[in-house]
Amino acid sequence: MTPKKPKTHQRHQSAHLQPSDQYDSDIPLPPTQDIPPQRTNAELNLSVLQRHLSSTTSIVSIAPYAVVYIFTSTPQNGPAWEKSGIEGTLFICQQTPESMNGGERYSVIILNRKGLNDFICPLSGDIDYEAGYIILRSPSDEAVEENIWGLWIFEEDEGSSTAGMRELNAKIIQDCAARAAKNVSTYR
Repeated sequence: MTPKKPKTHQRHQSAHLQPSDQYDSDIPLPPTQDIPPQRTNAELNLSVLQRHLSSTTSIVSIAPYAVVYIFTSTPQNGPAWEKSGIEGTLFICQQTPESMNGGERYSVIILNRKGLNDFICPLSGDIDYEAGYIILRSPSDEAVEENIWGLWIFEEDEGSSTAGMRELNAKIIQDCAARAAKNVSTYR
């Protein structure tokens, strides 16, 4: 008598399961789509900003995190800075030139991470940098009562990517505001 062979499990390919490119379905296959071209972060940021302010043509500078404060003054409490609830990435942007005189236009845009209201402020000549805050005033012809905002920009110690970010962006905002104001005063 011959010894019994141990049972081993062998996998068998089923003859009726053949790989196929076509599936039986009543639903038509979607048309093949081309892969969209890769876009850089700068191109993506610009397209997002143009949805908020369509006249934006380029990004001059970016700060990864900024907070907007509003200057208030009441008889009871006196002058004070209050958080506006707007904080997020700060963009300094160039807009399309003025239609009348072709003058340069710039704005500061902060895309709010905490809510739906973003901060968009056109830059004019009156910008200060005091105690770590960039002080912006609303142009007098756009508001009955002057609004004063303080922008605080996050920065880390030396050696990090955000070191010196506050002072650098303050200088860029002041330069852009001066260029925009120069074109406005030349026209008037």
